[in-house]
Amino acid sequence: MLIRTKLHTLFFSHKVSLDKLFSKNSIFRFFGSIQFAVPILVAIVSVLIYATIYESEVGSEIVQAQIYKSSWFGLLMFLLGANLVISAISRYPWRGSRKVGFALTHFGLVLIIAGSAAVIHLGLEGLLTLHIGASAETQLRIAGDLLEVMLPTGEVQQISLSEKSDGTVRPRRFSELSLLGYTENAVQTVDFSNEASVNNPAVQLSLTSARMGQGLEQWLAVSPKAYRQAQLGPAELEILQVDDSESLRSQLSPPQNTQNNPLGTLLFDYQGQRQSLNVQAINTDNPQQLQLNDLQITIRGFWSDFRLEGEQQITSASTEMRNPAVQLELVSSIGTERWFVFAQGNFPPIRTQITGEPLTGLETGYKVPIRQPQNFFRVMTTPEGKLYFASNSSSQGFQSGKLALGDTIRPGWADFQIQLTQYQPHAALNRSVIPVDHPTENSRPALQVATPDGNPTWLLWGEPTILEDSSAEYIAAFTPKFLQLPFSVGLEDFIVERNEGSESVAMWTSQIHISDPHHDTSEERRVWMNHPTWYQGWKIAQASWNPGDLQQSTLQIKREPIWVTALTWSGSLLVVAGIAVMFYGPALQKKASAKKSKS
Repeated sequence: MLIRTKLHTLFFSHKVSLDKLFSKNSIFRFFGSIQFAVPILVAIVSVLIYATIYESEVGSEIVQAQIYKSSWFGLLMFLLGANLVISAISRYPWRGSRKVGFALTHFGLVLIIAGSAAVIHLGLEGLLTLHIGASAETQLRIAGDLLEVMLPTGEVQQISLSEKSDGTVRPRRFSELSLLGYTENAVQTVDFSNEASVNNPAVQLSLTSARMGQGLEQWLAVSPKAYRQAQLGPAELEILQVDDSESLRSQLSPPQNTQNNPLGTLLFDYQGQRQSLNVQAINTDNPQQLQLNDLQITIRGFWSDFRLEGEQQITSASTEMRNPAVQLELVSSIGTERWFVFAQGNFPPIRTQITGEPLTGLETGYKVPIRQPQNFFRVMTTPEGKLYFASNSSSQGFQSGKLALGDTIRPGWADFQIQLTQYQPHAALNRSVIPVDHPTENSRPALQVATPDGNPTWLLWGEPTILEDSSAEYIAAFTPKFLQLPFSVGLEDFIVERNEGSESVAMWTSQIHISDPHHDTSEERRVWMNHPTWYQGWKIAQASWNPGDLQQSTLQIKREPIWVTALTWSGSLLVVAGIAVMFYGPALQKKASAKKSKS
């Protein structure tokens, strides 16, 4: 009896306080009224309609930054949530199915608004493209671009950018630079001027083909290294700097045939004895052997493109000589060892002790022949500034000789002609970025900035650029935006399931591997369409796949804590429950009352 009295007193006191709070003259009554809700809803709906149209013009990222994440739109949603809460509380106590359903619906809508706000302001999402056998990825490509500036003081600053297709960019100013404009299509042109203080030969070649209607101007330079070679379809262009007459004579001679020793040569130096062994096709019945004093060396395996896969299984990723490796068995009077010797990267041998004591005093090397392209054109420069050429083609064969300005060479590639148009012995690299009207194969976005002195420069997307000012020097980069994940994701397998009796795809599944060094964990997960997985507050979902490459899968990784998802789902369930209670509650109450009266 005492407890009932206390509860009645508590309820009555709360009802009296709420009645005072929501009296006719109370401002809270206005905030919870339909008169306040309607203008807010009209404003929100109008903004959403405009944002949908605007998004089709500028993209979702700009709409997110300018509208959905703006303080004024957040204020509108807060006022709507406050209206829903006050409106529900004003009907307390919630007696009867209609009032209970009304309260549930309103509180559910508030939870949905709160969950949506959490997704917009706390969420981050991006795409991660993975390949089977490739290393795990830790950097997520997210929407947007970044401007990074290194000031003359060495300080590095960066900011997120918002660009539009009409060329406008925000912000208009960052750090000490002015942001003048943006273009979706720009190309970089390269030439060389004879202004360098050091010796750096560079040549410009003009390549023409009347039959194909093509013409091309191509610069080759000894430095930077990236300009030493250029690929022209199946042919290779190259410039070389030779230091002596012997090197020049070698370049002007026909290339040696490497077919007799395509797998390379092993070199050994042991106890003053030096020998070599040509690597040939592996024969397990009669393996290649070499005797050095008391040491017997046997070739047990060869891989043209060495790869170590799961469970320490050795395989060759391709038939190309990309990472040649040889397995050796070494037997001496003190023990037996197994060595893996590599041709690339100057890696030391990987040694495994089988029996006895470790072997000492053996030096090994593995050299493979340099692959000569079938079609090539090379320009050689001497310390005296003289020019020579050497060319090769499958139809015309090898030719070489002196080269001077204006000379035209027919290398034998269809009807192509190559003419030397410029020669700069002290070449300095000059780069220019030019906006173009239409996208091309080599075009990229670019951002135009200006230094404090007003010198404008185009920054090509993804390429750092030095900006020179009258009194200082800046380094700026217009780059994609990446997010460093706290874990790594690798693709173990990609499974495509097809409908029975047809080639149509029914489902595709990514089997991924998640490694987290911070928590010292390593997990296998499976992700398929509409079946994401969560890890440490990150949602990992299947985004797309490449029908032309079944070794590839693209995942969407989104920072969405489980409590945010739970908040949105709880709100949706409350809304559904509230509507059900409002519409079906009275009928159920009548049936219950009728049964009670009959009984």
